Formats: sequence, C-alpha cells, structure tokens
Amino acid sequence: MADITLRETEGRPLTFAEVDGNFTNLNNDKQEVVPRLNLVTSLDAAADKLSFYDTSAATERAILPENVSVFVERTVVIKCVADTIAPTTGDGITHFVIPSTMNGKNLSSAQAHVYTAGTASTITNVQLHNLTEGNDMLSTPITIDLNEKDSSTAATPSVTGSDNGVSTADVIRIDVDAVATNTKGLEVRMVFST
Repeated sequence: MADITLRETEGRPLTFAEVDGNFTNLNNDKQEVVPRLNLVTSLDAAADKLSFYDTSAATERAILPENVSVFVERTVVIKCVADTIAPTTGDGITHFVIPSTMNGKNLSSAQAHVYTAGTASTITNVQLHNLTEGNDMLSTPITIDLNEKDSSTAATPSVTGSDNGVSTADVIRIDVDAVATNTKGLEVRMVFST
C-alpha cells in the first residue's frame, strides 16, 4: 500500500514536496501486472467469469460469457436507399468493406427494413454477396412481405448459407432482386459472430 501524507493527519495544507511525494508513492506502488494469472486458449462459457464487487449491493458479482453475446457479436447497419426514394432492383445497390474487428466472424443473421411498405406486385427480396470470395451469403434471401416494413415479420425468414465467413477487407455487395410496388427506403441489418 502506498504511503500517503494526508491534510487531515497533518492538520495543515500539504507542501508541494508532500503532494509530489504522494504522486511518486502512488506511481511506485501501483500494480502493473496481475500476479499468478496463467494464459489459457479456451473458455468455458458456463464456468469462467469476470468477477467484480458491486458497492451498491455490497456483494461480489460475476459476468458469465455464456449469456453475454455483446462480447462476440458485431452488428452492421447499412442505409442502402434514402427513406423517400424507391429502391430499384439490381446487383450492387451498395457495398461495404469488412473492418479488421470483424475478421474471422460469420454472418449469423440478416434483416431488412423499408420506410414505406410495398403494397402490390411481389415481395421485396434482398441478397448479400461476398464480392471478394464470389459467393452469396444467404441460402434464403431477406424478404419483406407486402404491406410490411420489416423482414422480422416475414413469412419466410432469411437463412445464412455455408459461405458466410468474412475476412478483413472483404467487399460485401447488397443486391436487390425484387421490390414491391410503392416501397420506399431500404436499410439492411447484419449480425456477425464467431
């Protein structure tokens, strides 16, 4: 424990030398490395944990990784078409590049949203294509049903394919295969995990 000179103990304001001494003592006594921790290459999601002391409840608590998907998931939201513009069909309505923080991740889910629901003709249909690898990432494309704005309620949900892994700098192309009449706007949501 660092030796600290306190005003309360001295009964007077501290001198500059005493304040500097406090900072020096704190710096010298700080713990740079946690002792006796071994390097492991695997994780038991049900048993391994991050422990912390909850001062408000005066008790020790733990975070278990088995229920903490935020540590492993990366979400990407791409605005493909502005809210007031009707999307058109075609490959490459927009593209985005995989950042290094997503290297080695796999596409685990994909959804889409429009801001004015389509009311006639066919359902809106969106495919994700890894242009770098040359493969579609969804075995069942994203669909938005007629009179709906979001694919989360689609009768046929999207399904990721077997070629859904990504690497740093992969170019992901967003293709629109069909658009319902009167549809406006398009946004695509993708979740990548290990």
